[in-house]
Amino acid sequence: MIVYGVVHLKPLPGSSGNYLSLDEIIESAQEDVNNLIFGGIDGIIIENFGDTPFVKDDISKRTLASFTTVVENLEYDRDIKVGINVLRNDGIAALSIAEATKADFVRINVLNNVMMYTDQGMIEGKAHEIAQFKNSLNKEIEIYADVFVKHAVPPEGSKIENHTEELIHRAGADVVIVTGDGTGHEINIEDLNKVRDIVPQGKLAIGSGVNEENIEQYVDLADILIIGTSFKVDHDVSKRIDQRSVEQLIKKIK
Repeated sequence: MIVYGVVHLKPLPGSSGNYLSLDEIIESAQEDVNNLIFGGIDGIIIENFGDTPFVKDDISKRTLASFTTVVENLEYDRDIKVGINVLRNDGIAALSIAEATKADFVRINVLNNVMMYTDQGMIEGKAHEIAQFKNSLNKEIEIYADVFVKHAVPPEGSKIENHTEELIHRAGADVVIVTGDGTGHEINIEDLNKVRDIVPQGKLAIGSGVNEENIEQYVDLADILIIGTSFKVDHDVSKRIDQRSVEQLIKKIK
């Protein structure tokens, strides 16, 4: 079982909520990184979680430069896998940051198909553009893609198993992520089982809702756990990473 902790960046320059300098944002992120690493995680996913309200597709050049600078300046006490997620759905920017900073993978919320009723309106996947851009890079970067991503509703009549098949065989996803309805929300076990039947071993991730109470039901079904809220102080997504919470949950997983 691989466990990734999520590093939620403070609002970056270029976002409407920015109130800190880059040095202050780096310092805050470094504290979270340290607590995750010392707590025992296998890797991290860095995302611009503080940049609400999110841009639907293309983030500003200023935000792109700021995000890259933050990631480039983070230090790791040991070798870990690093992923980049540019919210809401800028896969090209994520790949660009990953190449520049030598990250291992990117997370893309809507890689293909379409998701309705997001807080940015309707979001369409750009799998073709992502694939072309990825092939032009000088580094091999994996794509972790959400199926029926959180904070969104799929088109009426959509089946999660169909979307999963298309992610793997038509959109170029290396890993498929299943989430609940929102940040920190538990996933639907029935949906997870449907996806598990399709996704190859080693390629299925749970992307929300994992905690000490429900972890046992997920360990035998998923290959990767992506954990944010449950690693925070008081399990409050707005607070910092708590090393003790990381250690306690890792013990139950490992």
